[in-house]
Amino acid sequence: MNYEKVQLLVNNSRELDKAGGIFTGNSFRKCNALLLILKGRSVDSKKINQAIEVIKYNTSILSNFRGYNLLTTATTISLEENMKGSFIELMSIYDKLKGFFFTNQYLILAAIVIFNARDRVDIDDAVKNTRKVYDYMKKKHRFLTGQEDISAAAMIATTSINIELTLNEIEECYEALIKKGFGIGNNTQSLSHILPLFSGSVEEKVQRVFNVNMALKNNGVPLRYYSLPILGVVAGITDDPNAFAKEVKEVNDKIKSEKGFGTFTLGSTIRNMIATGLVASYYVDRLNEEDKQTLIDTTNNIAIAIEIATVAATTGAVAAASSSN
Repeated sequence: MNYEKVQLLVNNSRELDKAGGIFTGNSFRKCNALLLILKGRSVDSKKINQAIEVIKYNTSILSNFRGYNLLTTATTISLEENMKGSFIELMSIYDKLKGFFFTNQYLILAAIVIFNARDRVDIDDAVKNTRKVYDYMKKKHRFLTGQEDISAAAMIATTSINIELTLNEIEECYEALIKKGFGIGNNTQSLSHILPLFSGSVEEKVQRVFNVNMALKNNGVPLRYYSLPILGVVAGITDDPNAFAKEVKEVNDKIKSEKGFGTFTLGSTIRNMIATGLVASYYVDRLNEEDKQTLIDTTNNIAIAIEIATVAATTGAVAAASSSN
């Protein structure tokens, strides 16, 4: 395969190493490097550091925009021409969310999801629907649904055309995934959030997910724990899971030798997630126009679908890193 995106990932990672923030651990930097590639953007560490100063100037030292959220927030607004104005807009969305949720660090990620969708959704509706989706999740899965699921609720609120139908399908997907051998828990729930973005019956989609999951395991690059949501995207873009998995293995082996991507510095879970995300984006790029348009029609926007899965997985990685620290 073409390794242009692999090199871009390495370059983005090196640039992000130059960005400040005492809580910006290696996993945060690598996940942000991938998210920028999915947006087709290169990292500008100078602008990110300027964005960090904007955030610090406009918030208190105890603000949830700092700490674990600092790099992700700074990276988001660094892509905007008016960083200060964009951050004020982002804070406004966050304040609106605080009217429906208790303050917590995951509310920042939900605000970023809505901020990134602001050109295609009504912000007030998105905020209200985020609460609606979260309440449904909490009702169905009281002990599974926590603060880390608020960003997933925001993703559903900003992508679903019919929220009620989407929520019903999510529940059907969750039950079908469990019957197919996926464990009962938050990670399977996160995977079920992705599947309604793609066409096909619940049974067809779950079977495709199962096939992709087995192919990745057989090739030594399994998606585990919080990275399960990416399985949903892969299942929607490839008819040959084994060929896809072999490419993921190639990319994984290539980036593993790069500084900051090794077993001890990053770990296989996040590296497998990043390698899979890269290959998924490459698969979309090389589709012919007819197939690509069909895929776009069934997902609203395939780039959004990949980004949603990666953000969901990244949220899980952030939660894991937060608890371990």
